[in-house]
Amino acid sequence: MYTSIIFSTIFIFFCINNVLTIHCPKSSAKWCQNKEIAQICGVTEQCKKFVWKIHDGNDKVNFTLYYETLCPDCRYFMTTQFSKTYQTIPNIINITIVPYGNAHETYDPTTKLYQFVCQHGADECLGNLIHTCVLNFYPTIEQYMPFVNCTESTSGDVKTVATQCAEKTKIDFNKIDACTKSTLGNQLQHMYAVQTESLQPPHKYVPWITVNGKHTEEMQQEAERNLIKLICKFYKGPNPPAECKKYL
Repeated sequence: MYTSIIFSTIFIFFCINNVLTIHCPKSSAKWCQNKEIAQICGVTEQCKKFVWKIHDGNDKVNFTLYYETLCPDCRYFMTTQFSKTYQTIPNIINITIVPYGNAHETYDPTTKLYQFVCQHGADECLGNLIHTCVLNFYPTIEQYMPFVNCTESTSGDVKTVATQCAEKTKIDFNKIDACTKSTLGNQLQHMYAVQTESLQPPHKYVPWITVNGKHTEEMQQEAERNLIKLICKFYKGPNPPAECKKYL
């Protein structure tokens, strides 16, 4: 999905020891102005997914899932319809996941950090942040999906489950844990907040899906019944996979 947010900024320059250097802007709204800033801020893959319109010419269906980590309905959808679809028709779908959901944020000018309140409490905020950091450091779906599926299908203490799932899926949890306590993690979560709050129509619940940037109640209901069928109906490329032919 591509948001309708317009980013307008310039580089922020600092002169240290007579050397002109470029620093990552404090505001995440400025991180995707261009590739140089995105690289400095370490969010190139995030900008590609959420801000820069990339056309790969392969006719894939763009599917975005907005969720929160401890939502029972999200967990059910992700470990049934969502996981099955990715495994069955990966060649015709571009998947984006956004771990924020029904959370709310406020900005603290003293700490210069965002504060988050989540529907299912502080544990969910931590879970969302862990997923956010995993998506940043392991941006390809082949990297993050095993971890996400593991955490969403396992009950228990959020950090303990995440640590165990990281070990199983070759994720460096020390790096992820450090990210959750950093300004980077805070700003990345804010980026997902902005994306979620920019949805048109505004989301009313989670899980919330968009297909090629659009959402209707009919699409949502069909996704929850049979996501493979929904994606197949939207696929307009040549040679649809065998799993789609019965729906076309």
